[in-house]
Amino acid sequence: MDDSTPSTLPAGIPVKAMLAEVRKPLGPVWWCVFVASVLLAAWGVGWSSWRIAAEGVGVLGLNNNVVWGLDIVHFVFWIGLGHAGTLISAVLLLTRQSWRSPIARGAELMTLCAVVCAAVFPVVHVGRVWMAWMAGPLPEVSGIWPDMASPLMWDVMAVSTYFLLSLTYWYIGLVPDFALLRDCCTGRLKRRYGLLALGWQGTGRQWRAYEKASLLFAAILTPLVVSVHSVVSFDFSVTQVPGWHQSIFPPYFVGGAILSGMAMVQLILLAVRRLMAGSGVREAITPAILNLSSKFVLALALVMGAMYLWEHMAVLLNGGAPELFPGRNPVDPVFMAAMIAGNVVLPQLFWFRSLRTNPLVIVVVALGVLAGMWMERFWIVVDSLKASLLAANAGDYFPSLTDLAMMAGSAGLFTALYMILVRVTPFFSLCDVREQQSLDREGRA
Repeated sequence: MDDSTPSTLPAGIPVKAMLAEVRKPLGPVWWCVFVASVLLAAWGVGWSSWRIAAEGVGVLGLNNNVVWGLDIVHFVFWIGLGHAGTLISAVLLLTRQSWRSPIARGAELMTLCAVVCAAVFPVVHVGRVWMAWMAGPLPEVSGIWPDMASPLMWDVMAVSTYFLLSLTYWYIGLVPDFALLRDCCTGRLKRRYGLLALGWQGTGRQWRAYEKASLLFAAILTPLVVSVHSVVSFDFSVTQVPGWHQSIFPPYFVGGAILSGMAMVQLILLAVRRLMAGSGVREAITPAILNLSSKFVLALALVMGAMYLWEHMAVLLNGGAPELFPGRNPVDPVFMAAMIAGNVVLPQLFWFRSLRTNPLVIVVVALGVLAGMWMERFWIVVDSLKASLLAANAGDYFPSLTDLAMMAGSAGLFTALYMILVRVTPFFSLCDVREQQSLDREGRA
């Protein structure tokens, strides 16, 4: 390990302490949060989906002009979080960053849960939920091939490919950990983890295959994340809608996705650190980890600030009028100021080291970033559609109760899925923890 690299894992944390977190009984706090999340998901996603399927998309707050509303806003928001998680893990693995271990598994779990949440919205938004199977290439059943010129099909192909590869990448990293759980458990748990471990014995040949597979998937997923979220941005940029038809959208969407994903990872780390008090998991989330992740957020916030400036300057360079928000319908300046404050201004607090490791400041900045990114998605989707060349189509957009229920339900679904996965699998890659601790001991020797 390079002497200039700060140690991110205390050497005294036993791996058994982290394994014990998976096997210990569930407490009342966990059950209360989990049941509340499941009920929220059942009401928000389940009830809203049933109502849309039974009564049609008229129950949403859509109109003749704003044909995409909160459902597509949330699709882009959740898919951005999903893309960021695996990208963070894969890039840190390819660059051999020593602080990857405490952050990678949490980011990968975020990807799986967020992509599931995102997949709900385009399926429900079309109204005929029972016809979703027609998006698959089954001409002998449907009689036609899906229209590959449709952006909806681009999303289906890109997101499903990305989800399957991310799931495989996450599972490969878990195989050695499942073997550890198999060896320290008894009875039914031993058999269950024995099946998941796929016969792992920790031989040199298996470790070489494991490392090659991990690097291969990381190398594939890194450009795939960029391409998939660029495809999501093409849903907008290939149209002629004012404010959408811009070539800046692919890097704009990718940068915003990574920023919001890293902010969510910070919240997850702090939540796990709080709820798993007294375990090895808590001690592994050190101030050095919080410091590095805060630097990451700060750098990405500067990138987003440059993107906002670039979009504005592009209008001036093309001979347009100097507008504050070019190409879009005028909106409440307070809304736009809040968006820029959350995405660009608040993260500037991380220039100070004492604030980069302060949990309260990190929570405020992370929530500000997530709120700012949601407002940015709302601005892109809804406010661009409000503008119309026909006076008869002019009108505002107001989300319905069904829209708001879907939003709340997706948050409950994400929380419930994450709580399940974090309980049945180790939150950290235990083999990476062991390796990093060995390197730390060698460096001090």
